[in-house]
Amino acid sequence: MDTHQTDKHHSGMNSKNIIVLTLFILGSFLSGYFGPWWAPAAYLVLVSALLKLSVRQAMVAGGISLGVVYLGESILMNSMDEADMISKTGLLLGGLSPAMMIMVTTLIGGMTGLLSGWIGSVIGNLTNKK
Repeated sequence: MDTHQTDKHHSGMNSKNIIVLTLFILGSFLSGYFGPWWAPAAYLVLVSALLKLSVRQAMVAGGISLGVVYLGESILMNSMDEADMISKTGLLLGGLSPAMMIMVTTLIGGMTGLLSGWIGSVIGNLTNKK
């Protein structure tokens, strides 16, 4: 095996990963914006299954994409919060600051995306074996 073949599998982000990540981010954002709260997770499950992504690729792309979407949305909502609801909710949760609320929201989004990608990949691989 020459060096080119070995480097091909260890090259970090290749074009397929970038396309999958972009597809996940755009689809998660649009499905969450126009659909119910659970739509981004369902979108990630569906696309991961249809693309038959590997478990690792689906989990990483799902976690990053939904984490980024939740981060952006929580920053936007925090900047538009004229009624101070986010800081009041943080007080109810033990005195969390708005910045901590953004971090918690991002963490929840990342974990949800990670699990959604994993489930979609498993479903895609199960349907592939039949």
